[in-house]
Order: sequence, then C-alpha cells, then structure tokens
Amino acid sequence: MKSFFRTITEENKLTLNKGGDCDAVYYSELNEWFTDNAFRSFSLKYVVDKCIHYKVGGTEHEVMSGNFLLACRQPYVKAYFKSREIVKSICIDICSATVVEAFTIMSDKEDPNFDNYLAKYFRYPEFFESVCPVVTSAFNRKLNSLIARIHNGDTDAIDKEWFLDLTEKIIYHSYGNYLALNGIQSVKLETRKELLRRLYAGREYIDENFLKIDEISEVATVSNLSEFHFFRSFRQAFGTTPYQYILKKKLDLSRSMMNNPEISITEIAAACNFSDLFTFSKAFKRRFGISPSQVQTMTI
Repeated sequence: MKSFFRTITEENKLTLNKGGDCDAVYYSELNEWFTDNAFRSFSLKYVVDKCIHYKVGGTEHEVMSGNFLLACRQPYVKAYFKSREIVKSICIDICSATVVEAFTIMSDKEDPNFDNYLAKYFRYPEFFESVCPVVTSAFNRKLNSLIARIHNGDTDAIDKEWFLDLTEKIIYHSYGNYLALNGIQSVKLETRKELLRRLYAGREYIDENFLKIDEISEVATVSNLSEFHFFRSFRQAFGTTPYQYILKKKLDLSRSMMNNPEISITEIAAACNFSDLFTFSKAFKRRFGISPSQVQTMTI
C-alpha cells in the first residue's frame, strides 16, 4: 500500500526527496529551515507550534501556531525560521490531478461555475495567499484528527479519498477569497490582493471588537485605508457594508443571549451596544422576522 506520509527531522531534512506534483503529507519537527522552493505544488502549510515565515514576491506572511497558509504552485517562494525551541509544522501537498478531480466531482453536484473558478483562480498568479486560523476553517476537525494520528503513529488512513475530501473543503474555503478578490474594482491584480489583505485585517478587527466600535473610521485606520475607500472596497469584496456587518454580529450575539431567560431584553440591548430598546427591537425584527419579546417567550 502506498504511503502518503513522511516525517522530516534535523537528520534527514537535507536528504529527504520531496516529490513535485504529488499528494503527500510532511510532518516536521525542526529548529532551523530555509528553502526558496516552498510552493513547489498546491499545498496547505499548517504551523502546529511556533512560527514560520513565507516570502511571496514582496509580501511576507508570518504564520503563527494554530494558523495555516494556502499556497498555489509558483517559483521563488522562500520559507524560513530559526528557533531554539522545536518548530512543529505540517505541509500537505496536493497534486494538480487531485484538484481537477475534486472540481469535477463538485461541478457535477454544485454550480457549474466551479469550472470557471478552477480555470481562473487555482493558477498562479491569480491565487490569493492568506493566513487563517485553523479553528475557524472548515477543515479544523480534519487537521486536528491528523495531528492525533501522527502522535499515535496511525497514518495509514491518509489515502486518496482523504486528499479529495480535504481538497473539497479547501475549494469551498478559497471560493470566498475568489469572490472577494474579483469583487474589488481595480485593474492590477497585485493591487486587488493587497487591498483584500487590508480588508481582511479590518474585518478581523471588527470580529474582535464589534461591541466597542462606534465609528467605521476606526476600522479604516486599522486597515490603513481612508474611510471612504474602506467602506467602498469592503462592500465590493464582501457584498455588505461595514455597518451592516457590525449590525449582523451584534444581532446574532443578542439572539444567542436570549437562550438565558434571566437576562432581560433591555439588558441584552445595552450589552450589544444598541442606543435604546426601540432601535434594538426594530433591527432585531428586520433581521429575524420576529420580535425579541416573542423569542424570549419561546425560550421560557
């Protein structure tokens, strides 16, 4: 039976022969590493512990523990780190045939536009590299299961179907980047990529601080954009305005708080930073089609 799994150590890191366009999982525990061929195939770079740097053209990605970077095959990409403590990481290479097969399967049961998505996006230089936390991804459970298997010495379950399932999850994850990137109105691809990185930084800031944000200019500053440019580009990329995005976050939180019957609607409105109960109730009913009092009655 073919083995798709390899372990990289300080002893074999310079002699291990890595295939070019093939399905493979590489687990490494190293103190130091450097390569200028980091994106030799389509791959998922997952840092389990510590940090790895990747340099793509003029952009440097710092991938901290618990985060991953999706990479499309392209030349002259550097990866490097040097640490007194062991850096643990997983590199999952996925061959082009597996990507095509996954798209074929998905196109049969999904939107045929996936074919165009493959042609336009999963080819360098269109692909958008982005660092994301594993915990918020569709393949969080799959990667955690992989780590457990590696620690238990049980990697026989890594087969062709395993790669196809992961590839399908990656395609769904990347499709959002594709839509956002193509929604931004700019001629130059690199300009769109840089703008999308800034917008993601702004959206992440909103996710962490939405209850405290009073002015969008605050988020625009984090994104290093003017307020108008941020507002316009955010709407183009994500199909909603920053105000609407913040409002949705607040309303979703308020809905979850109603599971606790001991908290009054007035307290929930205040906790979710609404100016008054009337404004909260009106926005809540517009979003969920039911008033806060009706929801609270159902939970009692």
